[in-house]
Amino acid sequence: MAALSLEHCIRPSQPVPSRSTPKPSPAGTTRKKLDRPAVQQRIAELLAQGPPDASALLAFAEFIHGKPFPEPVLTLTQLKSEVCNVFGCTNAKELRQSSEFNLAMAGRSFDFKTKADWQKLYREWVGVPQAERNRSGATCINGIDVLENFRPWHVFGLEPSTATADDIKEAFRRLAKEHHPDVGGDPRVMERLQKMRDSLLAFR
Repeated sequence: MAALSLEHCIRPSQPVPSRSTPKPSPAGTTRKKLDRPAVQQRIAELLAQGPPDASALLAFAEFIHGKPFPEPVLTLTQLKSEVCNVFGCTNAKELRQSSEFNLAMAGRSFDFKTKADWQKLYREWVGVPQAERNRSGATCINGIDVLENFRPWHVFGLEPSTATADDIKEAFRRLAKEHHPDVGGDPRVMERLQKMRDSLLAFR
């Protein structure tokens, strides 16, 4: 599907500010070696905010570690289990025979032996893998790669329960200003955004 012109995508409207993401530390920078006073100060700051939750404790652990811990990558067994669970199956053999799964995959090929295809199914039916969140780049919006993950509500930054058709159109116009080929955006991203907009408006 050819991308619409930028003028066609955008109508005069109130601009919606986009979320900013923290900039990573410059490459090559090293942190000073931690000492007892520095750790005690961080502990005091942590306790001053009230009882620490899991997120606060993880942040403290990463402070000690000196950098964020890498997100765990799902194993093939985990991918299969999560996808099978969506279709009410306990294993790949049952999934292969599931009428619901076969209906969902009508017209598409799927290789039960490759992790890449299980990852595609996971993204489509389960969600965005933790290891693929908070990404950045020309094909990424709100932390996910839109060419790999079809998550319209997340990409548009809208709540399904409250968003109106006008909200969807406004969110699309805002993203078009950044990602349309006329302003240097990736045509594949723009085409993806159009599909996301149409899929959301189909239910409004």
